[in-house]
Amino acid sequence: MGTVLDDSELELFDCINQDMIELTGEAINYYAHDATSIPNRSKVDPLYGEPTERVINGPNRIMAAVKYPEYEPLTEETGFSREWDAKVIISRAHLDEKNLPYPSEADIIEMWRTPYHDRWSMGKGMFFDVIKAKHDGHLNMTPTFTQFELTLKRRTQFGAERRIAPP
Repeated sequence: MGTVLDDSELELFDCINQDMIELTGEAINYYAHDATSIPNRSKVDPLYGEPTERVINGPNRIMAAVKYPEYEPLTEETGFSREWDAKVIISRAHLDEKNLPYPSEADIIEMWRTPYHDRWSMGKGMFFDVIKAKHDGHLNMTPTFTQFELTLKRRTQFGAERRIAPP
């Protein structure tokens, strides 16, 4: 039977999780979707239904454990495209320390802002949409958790970088 964790035990597990991610992970940019501004939007594009005002806050530089993205080629009637699937693990304690909102769907992650010019990122980094955000690292069968596991997707069409650019 699991026991309830006190603050010192939770702090120990948070410290272990945070250290592992900082030692083995890499720096990413985290753009949080500002859900509080959605009801207050007055300007919405009539054709696409997208906001004409920016509703993304960031970039916030944080450390994360990244699973290298694999791309999948797609051939359709409209042409050829690629989609990359990736996973990222972020420490909950790291977000709490920086006073950042917890990740959710519709957020954006930017990885590998490289100094060189490559075919896919064009020197700007690779931008991914967060398509699933779940808490992970539950302790002693309790609802207390230490990290977030994010499932990401990058598409050559409708890239996430267009959502952070000013309208």
